[in-house]
Amino acid sequence: MSKSSIYIILTLLTLSITSVSATLITDEDFTGGATGWSNNRTSLILGDEVLGGFNLFGAVAYAEKTFSLSGNQTSVEINLDFWKGDSWDNERFIVEVDGNQLFNQPFRFYQGTQIAGQPYGNWHELLVPISLNYNTTATSLNVKFHSTLNQYAADEWWAVDNVVITDNVSAQVPEPSTLAIFVLGMISLVSLRLKK
Repeated sequence: MSKSSIYIILTLLTLSITSVSATLITDEDFTGGATGWSNNRTSLILGDEVLGGFNLFGAVAYAEKTFSLSGNQTSVEINLDFWKGDSWDNERFIVEVDGNQLFNQPFRFYQGTQIAGQPYGNWHELLVPISLNYNTTATSLNVKFHSTLNQYAADEWWAVDNVVITDNVSAQVPEPSTLAIFVLGMISLVSLRLKK
């Protein structure tokens, strides 16, 4: 095989390398507390420790925390479980990231089933998984949870759990097609060598 063939194979190998990776920034299930959150009060729902909850997070309650990033990422993914509790009447749960509202959704008292909090008629609880993407190249990330509730937490409340944040820091990893091209090139080299 000629030198030009080898250069072509190496060029193809280099061009087909892609950036793929995810770095875990935080994974918080609040077992044992809520370190670093501005409002770190926790409670139990179905035996699971959560940030906030009945008699804790109602009108004007919020919780926020700032996380460190490498600055090498172009985006982050934020996943969490949101609990809506009791007498919500079209009030909204809001997730802000660096001051930008990424989630703002209304909820009603009858959504879900009776799990915790007040046992009144159809004042129910609802578990809502939330997944958000946010573009950023910054070295920090501020996440804030709050609501538009207008009553005390004995009447209507919210909680969050399982907050997981990952970023997409680049790492040079060859795609499967790259490896296939490389293997084919090596087979060609060996077969040409054996023919001589």
